[in-house]
Amino acid sequence: MDDTSKQLSTLVSYPALIPYEESLEKNPYDVKGWTGYLSEIDDILDALGERFEDLAVRGGTSGGGGKRKKNKGMARDEVMEVGGRTIRLDAAAAGSGAGGGPVYILVGEIHALQSARNQVSERSLSLLPGSYKLWWDYLRFRSEVLTGSSGGGSGGSNPNPDQRLASSSSHRRYRATVSAYERCLVRCNKYPRIWLSYVTYVIRSDPTCSATNVRRLFDRCLLALPATQHQKIWDEYICWVTRSMPPWLEGGNSNVGRDMLGPVCTLYRKGKLGDAAGSGGGGSSINNTADDGDGDGIPPETVLRVVRRYVHSFDPSARELLADLCLKYDRWGEGAATLVSILNDSAYLSPRGTTRHEMWLRFADVVTEHPHEARRAGVDFDAIVRAAVGSTSMSGTDGWDVFDHLPSKEEAGGGVAGSVDDNVAGGSKDADDGNDATAATTTTRPQSNLANLGELEGTLWTKLANYHINSGEFELARSVYEEAMENVSRVRDFSLIFDEYMKFEEGVVEAMMELMEEEDEDGEAVGDDRGVVAGDAPDPSGREGEDKEDLDILLGDAYAKDRNDGGGQGDDDDAPASADIELALARAENLTSRRPLLLNRVLLRQNPHNVGEWTKRSTLHLQLGQTRQAIKALEEAFKSVKAVKSVNGSPSVLWTGLAGIYEDKEQDIDAARSVYRRVCRNGEYLFSDVDDLAQLWAGWVEFELRHENWDNALSVARQSVSNPEPERRNRITRGLGRSLRLWNLLLDLEESLGTVQTTKDAYNRVIEAKVATPSHLLNFASFLTEHKYFEESFNAYERGVELFPFPHPGAKLIWRAYLDSFAKRYEGTKIPRTRELFDRCVEICPPDQASGFFLSYGSFEEQYGLTKRALAVYERMCTTLPPEEKFSAYQLYIAKTVKYLGVTATRPLYERAIAALEDEPAAKMCLEFSEMETTLGEVERARAALTYGAQLADPRRYPEYWAKWHDFEVQNGNEETFREMLRIKRSVQAAFSTVNYNAAEMGAGAPKVETLSDDRALEEIAAREGVRVHEQPRIGGFVQGKRTAEIKDLEEVERRAAKIARRIGESGDTPIGGGDDIDLSDDEDDVDEGIEVTAPVQNVQTKAIPAAVYGGLASKGGES
Repeated sequence: MDDTSKQLSTLVSYPALIPYEESLEKNPYDVKGWTGYLSEIDDILDALGERFEDLAVRGGTSGGGGKRKKNKGMARDEVMEVGGRTIRLDAAAAGSGAGGGPVYILVGEIHALQSARNQVSERSLSLLPGSYKLWWDYLRFRSEVLTGSSGGGSGGSNPNPDQRLASSSSHRRYRATVSAYERCLVRCNKYPRIWLSYVTYVIRSDPTCSATNVRRLFDRCLLALPATQHQKIWDEYICWVTRSMPPWLEGGNSNVGRDMLGPVCTLYRKGKLGDAAGSGGGGSSINNTADDGDGDGIPPETVLRVVRRYVHSFDPSARELLADLCLKYDRWGEGAATLVSILNDSAYLSPRGTTRHEMWLRFADVVTEHPHEARRAGVDFDAIVRAAVGSTSMSGTDGWDVFDHLPSKEEAGGGVAGSVDDNVAGGSKDADDGNDATAATTTTRPQSNLANLGELEGTLWTKLANYHINSGEFELARSVYEEAMENVSRVRDFSLIFDEYMKFEEGVVEAMMELMEEEDEDGEAVGDDRGVVAGDAPDPSGREGEDKEDLDILLGDAYAKDRNDGGGQGDDDDAPASADIELALARAENLTSRRPLLLNRVLLRQNPHNVGEWTKRSTLHLQLGQTRQAIKALEEAFKSVKAVKSVNGSPSVLWTGLAGIYEDKEQDIDAARSVYRRVCRNGEYLFSDVDDLAQLWAGWVEFELRHENWDNALSVARQSVSNPEPERRNRITRGLGRSLRLWNLLLDLEESLGTVQTTKDAYNRVIEAKVATPSHLLNFASFLTEHKYFEESFNAYERGVELFPFPHPGAKLIWRAYLDSFAKRYEGTKIPRTRELFDRCVEICPPDQASGFFLSYGSFEEQYGLTKRALAVYERMCTTLPPEEKFSAYQLYIAKTVKYLGVTATRPLYERAIAALEDEPAAKMCLEFSEMETTLGEVERARAALTYGAQLADPRRYPEYWAKWHDFEVQNGNEETFREMLRIKRSVQAAFSTVNYNAAEMGAGAPKVETLSDDRALEEIAAREGVRVHEQPRIGGFVQGKRTAEIKDLEEVERRAAKIARRIGESGDTPIGGGDDIDLSDDEDDVDEGIEVTAPVQNVQTKAIPAAVYGGLASKGGES
């Protein structure tokens, strides 16, 4: 029976499949019928596979009788129902098979059904060859069965124990599956899913492990599919060839819209790509030892060509990946060229998020470590760095023009050597795209010179110097370091470059020391050999010749000449080496000593208008003894510093410093004078401030004075304030005529060196120009007074008070000097004129500044005038001065009145003062008034003054006032007057009870006044008057009453007096204080709080009450 009959018999053995055959016989072009048929077969295969797994777990996969011995518990007669068919798994059925055992029965059934399913798929495709659905189902089934990724259908595990191929490529199943893919692609070659499935199948199942087969299959795929679908293929291609996830797919999804990974990327993500048949290792490792596609791994050249083709033909954003691979496989030249193309593209965005700063550093590291390879690849790192940092040493050419033409192998520097050159030349169709690695470099032009590199500038300069050092070009490295320090404008970059430069010089010294020691050792080793000179024997490696050539570069032509001449013997042989070491040490020391100047230059490049740094630069040159360089630095500063932008000092300091160098260091007086003449007279520099130019004029005058050129100094001072020539006239030069600095200097020189007339003319000029200050006028007047020009001095004062009227601060000084000078000059001989001056002054003087003038006026009248006029002046002062000064003025007025008119004449003055002053000073004045009356024995007048002032003094705020009244009553009063004082004090307290003060206003810092208490004061008064004061006895059960009413008016007094008179009339002529007690009602008890008389007063003289006390009540009492 042939295979077709066996397959049909297998299908017919399952009753569930017969309806599908009958239906497809009627309608063979029904796609749904075929897919349903295949799905039913897949269900049967899934059921068989599940049973197979169950048996394998229970009894293992060993065959024959051994299986039955190991599984004694398993039933000998087992059956299973699947697809309408009953399959017996007993021993009898097994015995009829090839190997026996239930497992092998299932394996046989599964293989037969798989073969029948393939036959059904072939039948359907023969009728419907263009059905993508049928092809995809068929190819997936065959590839999954062969690779063992799944069972027969859409799910389940493959029970095939022989699922991994270990034979050659002639295996029929692999070839049949590949044939099926090829037949499918005849009609379905525009489906990328089928292509990727084909590629994945070959990667996993190709027994030859050939990378060439996979690469060619990818190439066919790219040729067949349209360009819009190439990205799907390239993602899988790059992942396979690099054994790594493409950067734009890292993280599981894409940043360009590809949300699902392909089958190859999925294999890599699961870690199975390294186990594929066509791989020589796992992960991203690549076997670099493979030279062709027949080995285990992918050759590096293949990897680079594939990626290069992708970069230059499809996606330039993957240039970073190409650069990484080039550096990985030691293709330094091509990697550097690729990095340059990336840096040239200002719009490039790294898929990995690499910044341009990191890209620059990486490029610089590659070129610095491999300068020869980079130069052979056509990368001129020197030109690139100079163009990037904006160096001006390119002679007007663009540093990037180096990429307009790459030299060939015949030219100096050559092209890309090695494999890169082979790629350019081309050797196969796959390598045709290798020309793009160089073409992209030659056609790409930068869009900017990248001058704004931030902190990268210093790093690039150091990398460039290291580039020349690694190339053996030490002198070029030194020139690069020097140029870098002259071009950078950041202190950080300068520090980086200087440190690297210093390390380089120290390394040169150390190398020369080692070389000298080696030569000494070699000389000792060959010293005993006659006629043999060290170094004459040829060095097979050529290393000695290279070292000597490098030393020639380091040490100069003198060393090479001495070495070629043969030198001498003994000490003469060591002379060139010692001189070279000394030269290297001198270079290092010179570099160290130049550091402040170099750093100063960096700061000046940051801001060329920094006057302080220019001055510091000149000082540094002077410290090194470089006078001419200091002068040159200041001359350069004059051209660089703009006055309107100058900082850290005035530009005049630069000119003064230059003149000082000529004067002190060069001892050239004429040169110093010419500096001042250039800037002052010729106007060589344009200042922004008049004071700067005035400072230079003043410096010129002081310079002439130091050298005792008095006439020149006076002439220069006069020229400084004169009108400039029309051609030199501008805002700055016109302002010199109003410079106080120059006028002060000129006036001082005129007083010292000029005549009286020239001095007067100078003062008149400054006054007419309205530049004069009060001090100028005072000095002018003093100068005239010293030379006996009194009236002219008074005229100067008059001009001063006209220029500076009140309230100008200088007016008070001028008037004070004017009045004093006038009074001193005439000493009372011209009293009316003096009075007129004082009257003018006090009339126009503000009140707050008039006190001094009033005192001088009053003193003048006391000394030369009349007393009446003097007191009138003081009275006028009291009414004119502000309120805060009136108290002192009245005190002075009263004192003068006492002196000239007597004490009694001050009473109206006190009254006017109390009326004019505010509360606090008025209260003080009341106290002084009281003291004055007390000294005169007028106690009642004194008490009246105290009573009047009491209403102005709050006891809480002015306790000293009440303390003094308290003392006054203790000394001069009696009990009634003391009680009256207390009553007034309570009334005043009540009146001020609604007024609030803060702690400061209540006299927190006032001195504490110690006074007698009220009780103690009453006891002293009673003792002095012979009256005993006792407390009244208290009656038990009652509370002592207090007086609740005060005598407020005269009617109350008269009412009480009438009651007393009636009591006296009823008792006859009994005097007050007799034996009978006076019976007074409670409301008539006016005994003060806490003081009550408990017994009659003894030994008191009595006196009849005058009738005037009672007024009209006395006559009425007599009639009654």
